[in-house]
Formats: sequence, structure tokens, C-alpha cells
Amino acid sequence: MPDRAPVGGGNTSADRGPGPAHVLVESNVVVTVIFAALMLAALCWDVVTRRIPNGLVATTFTVALVLRYVAGWGAVGAGLLGACLALLILMPLFALRAMGGGDVKLFVAVGAFLGPAGFVAALLASAIAGGVLGLAIAIRKGVLLPVLHGSKDLAVHGLTLGRAGARPTLDAPGAITVPYGAAIAIGSTAAWLMLGGIAPW
Repeated sequence: MPDRAPVGGGNTSADRGPGPAHVLVESNVVVTVIFAALMLAALCWDVVTRRIPNGLVATTFTVALVLRYVAGWGAVGAGLLGACLALLILMPLFALRAMGGGDVKLFVAVGAFLGPAGFVAALLASAIAGGVLGLAIAIRKGVLLPVLHGSKDLAVHGLTLGRAGARPTLDAPGAITVPYGAAIAIGSTAAWLMLGGIAPW
């Protein structure tokens, strides 16, 4: 005598497999497109207006946590840890006037997307991108040598724990300002792709 099918003739939840939302999050391509679109928006906004709107940062942060929620509570915890790590590392730079508030908030949202390890990779990649952008702007403005001299003073200031050299700030006379939101977007996207998209989750 054949076994009876479940009441109602339908499949059990185990037979149905993961829902469409979970399948969506498991797709590297879809999540990568979402992340890249948010980073592109931040890049364009910062280049054009030299500011990163709070609404864009909040949207990026919220989307990151929603996608992580679909992947599981462990993924949510990793995202919050990445955001907290970004805040912990970058708030001193904001307090020293070495980084803008919008840049810090964007990095927090990136940390929510990439998690702690991914955030560290994004931080390093963004520093490289920012350095390249800074050199390009200095060359275009014809002030490369003063910028290099200022970089030397900054390095000496850091290595001697403030006993020598100088620590330039964003509002220092003659300071070269870089649209660092663009550097964050480029560096974070590069880190995301190098780490395999959703793999860091």
C-alpha cells in the first residue's frame, strides 16, 4: 500500500526549499549590483556636491542589514560588528578634523555591508584610492611638491607621536581636499569584488 501524501497534497517546508528572498541574497550578482549602485550614487553625489547625504547613508545601512537579516542572525551580527569597528576606528579622525562626518558615516554603512574583515580591506583600498586621487588633484593644481612636503610632515608627526612635524587638518590654509566619498566608493567596491561579494558574510 503506497505511503500517504501530507494532508492537503502539498510539499512540506523542507521540500519547498529556501524562499525567493533567501535565493535573492544568495545571488552574488544581485547583491553586488545593489552594493555597486549605492557606491556609485555616493561617488557621484560627493564629486558633484562635495557632501554625502544622510539619506543615502541611511539607505545603504538599512539595505545592508535587511539583506543580512535574510541571510540569518549571524550575518546581522557580523554587519553590526563591521559598522561598530568603522565607528571605533574613524571617530578619532573625525575628532581631529582629519576626516569629514559624511565620510565616517559612509564607512559605517560599508562596514554593515562587508562585516569587520571586509571593512578593513575596504579601509585600506580606500586609502590607496584616496592617495591616487589626491596626487591627481595636486598635479592638476600644480602643487605636487607642497603636498608631498606636507605628507612628509604628517608622517613625521605620526611617527614621533606629535613631538615633531605637523598635522594638517581639513580646514588648514592651502589644504588639498579630496572627494573622499569617491575614494571610499571605489575602494569599497574593489574590496567587495576581491572578497567575492557576499562571501565575507
